[in-house]
Amino acid sequence: MRATSLRFCILLLIIFATSAHAQFWCWDTDEIVAEVDGHSVRIEHLAALYNCCPDPITYDVEVGDATIFIQENTLMPCDCECCYDLTLVVADVPPGPWNLLFRWFDVESWQWTERVLQVEVPDVGQTPPPYVADAFRTECLETTSVPDETSIGMTWGAVKALCR
Repeated sequence: MRATSLRFCILLLIIFATSAHAQFWCWDTDEIVAEVDGHSVRIEHLAALYNCCPDPITYDVEVGDATIFIQENTLMPCDCECCYDLTLVVADVPPGPWNLLFRWFDVESWQWTERVLQVEVPDVGQTPPPYVADAFRTECLETTSVPDETSIGMTWGAVKALCR
């Protein structure tokens, strides 16, 4: 009897996990876009998949010889996931051609991921070093942690209760 109950719980967990992943419109679709505006570079991380409580999202900015390194950092305190569009503005970027190396922890692959973009910043009297002038995010565009109850007629809590 216990083996049958265990098999049933495993089947329910597989169905829930499969239906949750099928709902991710932003699954593995991260897009990094950069736009220069005077001495500032606006960087967008579109379709970012993070947990539902990503506060705070912080950014580290370092300048190399020809590369500006930007790392997006977040804590992962919640057991749920959301799709976000994130924006970062780096001001007082030194003039000239730059490689922007943007790095974030990718939830889908569970590893650090990098993208490199090239930008040309004009000389408009900026006073380096560059700094994070602004950072903001959309609200959760879609949550995917808890499948729709109608997918198998049960709630996630009910499945967990059955499998104890």
